[in-house]
This record gives sequence, structure tokens and C-alpha cells, in this order.
Amino acid sequence: MIIIREDQVVAAREGDRAALDTLVRAAQRPIYNLALRMLADPGAAEDATQEILIRIVTNLGALRDPAAAGGWALRIACRHLVELRKQSRIEAMRLSFEGFAEDLDQGQAPLAEAGLTKVEEAVALEQVKIGCTLALLTCLSRNLRIAYILGEIFELTDGEAARALEIAQPAYRQRLKRARAAVLDFTRANCGIASRSASCHCSHRVVPALKTGRIGLDGAIDRNDTAQPFDLQRLQDGVQRLESGRAAAALMRSNPDFETEVASLVLTVLETDARTRLD
Repeated sequence: MIIIREDQVVAAREGDRAALDTLVRAAQRPIYNLALRMLADPGAAEDATQEILIRIVTNLGALRDPAAAGGWALRIACRHLVELRKQSRIEAMRLSFEGFAEDLDQGQAPLAEAGLTKVEEAVALEQVKIGCTLALLTCLSRNLRIAYILGEIFELTDGEAARALEIAQPAYRQRLKRARAAVLDFTRANCGIASRSASCHCSHRVVPALKTGRIGLDGAIDRNDTAQPFDLQRLQDGVQRLESGRAAAALMRSNPDFETEVASLVLTVLETDARTRLD
């Protein structure tokens, strides 16, 4: 999941600035994508990613096997995200599956009321889908959430995920089983992408989400003008062709690979700190 080459680690430990830059930038995206799915809040995810990257860099000297740097970095990231004291904005809402389902039932309106163009509709629908699936995961405890993310979304093997979480494989499998069951039950009853009989549809959530500020189109159209337009119907058809267990996982994996530039900030902080120590 996190790919860090052995030669990069060796060179970075010897003071090679270019190697350190490459190492940090190689780790930032997978760590940020893990953090965002854990915390469901871009700002909190960037803060956590920065903290994790700094911890990785400052502990490179303690790494015994540079060839295993990727797995070592993932363990640091998982431990940090599970033990993080501060809750993200979404975590602080203390969502439960039952409460989230009630919220979805109450906040629905026809998409036509939004008065959007087709391009704006596509962007808004994707934002609703992303926000909903990320928030859904926070209904799980952190231990169950990270087990689900590693196994179902990033598709790590039981052994890989158990090593990342520093627990035994049987314990990991139990956590993943419980998380899968909870997510499956919720999506089957509530998510119109995963189930035709479900009560909630993304198109019915756009107007309430715009009114409450949960989604916003300012700048979003420009950021998506070169991307393939989001096709909700195509996603729905593809997901619903799968059996229910696989459909829930496919829904969660349908979110894009999120981008961040937090590595630049981390490198600046590290360089500033190094100069301060020299002075």
C-alpha cells in the first residue's frame, strides 16, 4: 500500500535531500487516503498526514530493515490514526448507523429543485456520494473502521492488515467480519446505489446538502473540467450486479484517489527545524 524503496531510505538517512523528498512524496498520497477515510474530514486528514509523515522521517534512523519501510510506515500511520486523541469534525458528531439512517430519511428533496446544469449535477452527486460513504464509516469504532478500510477498500490480505494493525490474524478477521456485517446491513437498507429497494438516493440529497453547506460547487467545476464526468447510473448498475456483500465493498472502493500537497509543508517544516538546530 505504501511503497518506499530501500535505496531511498538509505540515501535519506545519509542526508540526501532529493531522496528524502521522493520518500515523503511517495508516502503522502496513500497515507492521506487512509486518513481521509478514517476521519471523513479533509482538514483533519491533512493534519494527521503531516503528523504521520514527520513521525516517519524523524524515526528513519530506527528502522532496522530499510527494505520493509513501506510496511513499517503503514504501521506508524495506522497506530497514529487509531490512537489520535482529537476527533475530526465528523467523528465529533458521534454518528450511529441508526441515527445516520434517520438523518437520510428526513433530508431529501427532488434534484430539480437545485436548478443545476448537467455538469453541476454530476459534480454535486459525486460530492454527496463521497461525503455519505465517508461519514458512514465513522459509524464504526476506529478499530473496526480501520480494519474495514484496510481489508475491503485497500484490499490488503488478512496477514498484511493484521501486521499493519499489530494484532493477530484471528483478531483482525473478527474485526473485519463485524465491520462488513454492519456496513452491509446499512447499505442494503439505506443506499440506493447498492440496493434498488433502499430508501435513500444521492439525487434526493443534493438540495439539502447544498442548503446546509455539506457540499459546494464553488471551484469544483473547474477542478473537474478535465476529469471523466461522474456517472451515478453507471456506478449504480455496476454495483447492483454484484452480490450484496461485494456490492457494499464496491461502493466504498468507488471513491476517487484523493490528492494532497501536504508533503511540501512537511519538507519545509523539517528543513526549518534542521536549520534551527544548526543555529
